[in-house]
Amino acid sequence: MSFVGSYKHSLDAKKRIFIPSKFRDELGDEFYITRKFDTYLSVYTADEWAQFVEKIERMPETDAVEVQDFILGAAQKCVPDASGRIILDERLAAHAMIEKNVVFVGVGKQIRIWAEEIWSEREKTRDFSKMREIMKQYGL
Repeated sequence: MSFVGSYKHSLDAKKRIFIPSKFRDELGDEFYITRKFDTYLSVYTADEWAQFVEKIERMPETDAVEVQDFILGAAQKCVPDASGRIILDERLAAHAMIEKNVVFVGVGKQIRIWAEEIWSEREKTRDFSKMREIMKQYGL
C-alpha cells in the first residue's frame, strides 16, 4: 500500500472533515491520527499504527516518556461515518493550525494533513537544490 497524491477539503461547522475517497478505501474501517514534530498531522492505517506504537514501546522508558506523551497521548482513533467523515480532535487541529481548509498529502505509508495555508507556503518556498542533493545521496 502506498498513499500518493494530494486532496483539498474543508472542516464543516461541527469540525467534521471528509476523508478523501482515494485514501478511505486503503485506510480501512478504522485508522489513527496523531501529531508529529512539525505543523501537520499523521494518519496511519491500523496495521501501520500498531507497528509504529510497537517501535515506541521498544524504547527505554527514560527516552520514551516524552514521545509517548506527545504522540500517543494526542492520538485519535477514527471510524468514519457513513459519509466518510470524522470529527477532528481540537487538540490535533490546534497543533496543525487547522481552522477551515486542509490538504491531505499521501506520503507512502502514511497521510499528512496540513492546514491549506501552511501547505501552500511550503509549496512556494521549497528548496529544490537541497532536495536534488538529498535524492542524489540516496540514489534517487
